[in-house]
Amino acid sequence: MPKPYSVINEEIKDALKGKVGEERAKEIRKLLKEIQWDVGDYRKIKDKLRRELNEIEMVEQARKTSRRSSKTKKETPQFLVVGTTNSGKSTLINSLCGTQIPVEDYEYTTTELQYGALEYEGIKFQLVELPAISEGGWDYDKSTLAHVYSTDCLLVLGRSFEDFAIVLNELEQQNIELIEKRLGDGFTQTSPRSIPAILVKKENLGLISHNNLRNIYSNDLESIKKNMFGIIKSIRIFTMNSFNEIEDQPVVFFKDTVSVEDVVNKISKSKRDIFKDAVVLEGGPNGRRKRVGITYELKDKDVVHLTFQK
Repeated sequence: MPKPYSVINEEIKDALKGKVGEERAKEIRKLLKEIQWDVGDYRKIKDKLRRELNEIEMVEQARKTSRRSSKTKKETPQFLVVGTTNSGKSTLINSLCGTQIPVEDYEYTTTELQYGALEYEGIKFQLVELPAISEGGWDYDKSTLAHVYSTDCLLVLGRSFEDFAIVLNELEQQNIELIEKRLGDGFTQTSPRSIPAILVKKENLGLISHNNLRNIYSNDLESIKKNMFGIIKSIRIFTMNSFNEIEDQPVVFFKDTVSVEDVVNKISKSKRDIFKDAVVLEGGPNGRRKRVGITYELKDKDVVHLTFQK
């Protein structure tokens, strides 16, 4: 005998809780096979599952294509700005990036992703505003949630303890752990997802205690920039051109150790086999000069002049 409609709904909710992306799609495919009846309310359930499966597959394909094709993404850490309605997301991006995202005093002004760009200490950042989070809002809005799973870092905004409680609870419900700094090389995604985050709060709000995350006041733009820079743990290596002039823009790595070989591979991999040696100015143009080999470990702000066999 078929299970009651309400029982199946609860079983579906439990089976899909905390699952996103391909993991959720796999579970939906399994549920569609298990629900053998295809009439009345059962057909409605299956139709709803099919629509969500189709949406997930489209989002996942778009995300994978974007990751494969975007060289900018590899060099530009993305900070997703999240918060409840009227938490100041648009205002913050406008202040940091000089954008003109509409800001109104009514709820849910932002209904789609908004973008801004920021350069600080030689690093280019991309800021993306997510539409407002509401309690339980991500249970059936997996296309929006997919952006959280694919981002590098989060700026979590709030004007009250209640704001932060809603956002932090939603993240926890979706199996997302917020951490102080990136893990390992690049921006590692683990299960549960571990995403670096900063809490940005209104000026008169007290300490928000959550996983030792940094608390920054929303009006302190310089501190926000400094903490964004610190959370990504970058290593910036400046190179010299053929005229011995130091390039303005550094070669940026998001990893804990960087060697001369890493620099060669990034800017001129085809010349790896004819590498001769390198001259390093430690810590900048006025640093101590050293001639080194390809395995030499570099530090942030080192200047490197590569030489190759003719």
